[in-house]
Amino acid sequence: MIKYYFKEKFFKITDHYPVLDENKNEVYFIDQDFTFFGYKSTVSDKDGKALFNIDKKIFSLFQTFYIDFANGDNMEVKSKLSFLSRKIDIDYNGEKLKLSGNLFDLGFEIRKENEVIGRITKTFFALTDTYELEVIDEKYELPLIALTISLNNMKDTQAIRANSSAN
Repeated sequence: MIKYYFKEKFFKITDHYPVLDENKNEVYFIDQDFTFFGYKSTVSDKDGKALFNIDKKIFSLFQTFYIDFANGDNMEVKSKLSFLSRKIDIDYNGEKLKLSGNLFDLGFEIRKENEVIGRITKTFFALTDTYELEVIDEKYELPLIALTISLNNMKDTQAIRANSSAN
């Protein structure tokens, strides 16, 4: 089992921040491109080697992300309609994974069939989005990192929509 920590910057137009391991070492780096619509980012290792790219589908009823890994693997992350908890379907190279969250969107489990392969926890009291990723099945390390980044963008987009509709 491995744990990773994500903490975004407070003010951002573009974003560049590290993903830390349990010992607070910088292991991966997230570089978010500036876009008026959609979302684009690249994740690199500590040596600057790109590991995967994330692109968000611009026009879609449900938020959808496409992840292309440097080794040729690919993943699609798609939110589903749900009233009491967040549900996300993931297709990783034909394998079906599922993310489900609690009522307050602070804790999530990722499952392959009935087996939990990872957990994502969002810190409640923090000025910026802060997540802990627990990778239980290390075979899914990079896909779970990509999923955490996609989930964060889904929550950010949902918060922006809620704020704009309230005004």
